[in-house]
Amino acid sequence: MYSKYDVSTTAQSLYCYHESDVLINKLNIRNSDELKRAEEEITALKQYMLMESPIKGRFTKTQLINIHRFLFGDIYPFAGHIRREQISKGNTMFFPPHLIGPELDKVFSKLHNDNMLRETERNNQIKHLSYIMSELNIIHPFREGNGRSIRELIRCMALHYGFSLDWSNVDRNTMLNAAVRSVVDNMAFIDIITKCVVKL
Repeated sequence: MYSKYDVSTTAQSLYCYHESDVLINKLNIRNSDELKRAEEEITALKQYMLMESPIKGRFTKTQLINIHRFLFGDIYPFAGHIRREQISKGNTMFFPPHLIGPELDKVFSKLHNDNMLRETERNNQIKHLSYIMSELNIIHPFREGNGRSIRELIRCMALHYGFSLDWSNVDRNTMLNAAVRSVVDNMAFIDIITKCVVKL
């Protein structure tokens, strides 16, 4: 996809082709619209595969990284790698690169130390999902593909709780608006997650 983030550290993103805002990709596509279409087709197939066989893990930074690598490994050379440049979107400044690893560790440590995975009450489970989703969103660990990777991890967490999530139950703008609110409200995804719940 084209680089939809504002890059704060350099005039030229280290992830884009020279004098371009198109992300360097394994398909060597230099047109943003063409890359967007290719990315959507490839990741849609990968997401379907994950529906059948989710990436297993212990809900750690490693599992999130493995999900990102699986979804985007055929497209981007940075798939499965933590972001190395400062990015922002609109008025939202995401975490600087040197804090991404430590902040991810904090989020997943809290998940385990607070025994979130042992919660049995559905409303509290959804609150936990919203909290983790919000924290990962503001960290924004990858240069591209954060939303899809985070949603897949949250879907895996829901499966652990005994239900599934169908993200197609909400539209893109609703999801984006919740992501913006989640910067100041880690319960911003509750309504979205509730609408996406599918009983197993």
